[in-house]
Amino acid sequence: MARDTSQMFIEIDSFPLSTIADGSYPGWLAKALAGRPPMKSGLRFTTRLIAIIAAAALPLGATPLVTFSDLATSFERVAIGTANQPEVTQIAAVRRTLDPLLPGVYPTDAKMDRRIAIALAEFPAHRVGYDLVIRDFPAVMARAVARFRTVFPRFSPPVPIYLYHSLGLRDGGADYLEPGHRHIMFFGADMIAKFHADNSLEPFFDHELFHLEHARAFSDCDQFWCELWQDGLAVAAPGAMTPGATDHQLLLDQPKAIREPTDSHWVDALCFVAAHFDDTHGVVAAQALQGGGKPPSGLPDRFGYYVGYRLARATGQTVPALDRLGHHAARRLLRSTLVLLMANAKAGCARPAIDAAITHRAPHAV
Repeated sequence: MARDTSQMFIEIDSFPLSTIADGSYPGWLAKALAGRPPMKSGLRFTTRLIAIIAAAALPLGATPLVTFSDLATSFERVAIGTANQPEVTQIAAVRRTLDPLLPGVYPTDAKMDRRIAIALAEFPAHRVGYDLVIRDFPAVMARAVARFRTVFPRFSPPVPIYLYHSLGLRDGGADYLEPGHRHIMFFGADMIAKFHADNSLEPFFDHELFHLEHARAFSDCDQFWCELWQDGLAVAAPGAMTPGATDHQLLLDQPKAIREPTDSHWVDALCFVAAHFDDTHGVVAAQALQGGGKPPSGLPDRFGYYVGYRLARATGQTVPALDRLGHHAARRLLRSTLVLLMANAKAGCARPAIDAAITHRAPHAV
């Protein structure tokens, strides 16, 4: 059913055409925005477009456009414009340019300054791949959203999305920025160019879009099992959407192969999860889910992604069904599935408590 458009107006504030990431918007809107004058910031424009919508308007109840903001181009301009300047001047220029666009995008500390300096020094060697990501990102995002909505038709990101230079930290993921503890979804153009210039790009987007989809119904909680649940489902989602997906496509080979060494120490992996199921210490999540997190002997970095993936599959339920579970239902199902896998593996370690508190004090990055 189409909207009654005879007296309808649309008002659009502060978003750039290049960041519309959905193929369903009307062509007249693209043309109107494409003719806008360039803005000094090079990132966003603030204007008000009021147009009468004709009969070709979006259907009533259509899913909203998915937009993103491009910080990657601004970083590149600084890298090029300050190439022959002292390092301290270059770092200051990056902060002076990027901070007003997204306060806190690069935390203010010596370690981050060093990362900025390294990224600037290495930028010329990686510029070609980086530029390809910036060029292709709007179309890739549009296709990814359209594909994702075939499984999750009501998908709409609950947080703003930014494409940026991650300084080698991430290809994608959500984080909380200060001041204000703002929840942001990031895509790192530098690491996408490094890791996904192949057939892993589409499943990678499925993985990251699922994190956004899941966040609509399942908020962060402090216990280790919560992160295991979130990350395991985010691996299972592209696995379900890409039958026969390889470990590379499932991101189970970063920084090194995860499946084989985890399978070789499967009981150890299960017992680690059982022992720390309800722990709230960040070091536990780091050991299981982060690169360089110092996992238990014999287990690889990020082994928790694979364990979470196998747990999700062992539930016997579809990813859309698991996506809708609340915290208490999710914990019950995850625990019972873990106990089943422990029994199958003849793991003699203690099972997690049947009931435990679920708290929400410290939202985490994914």
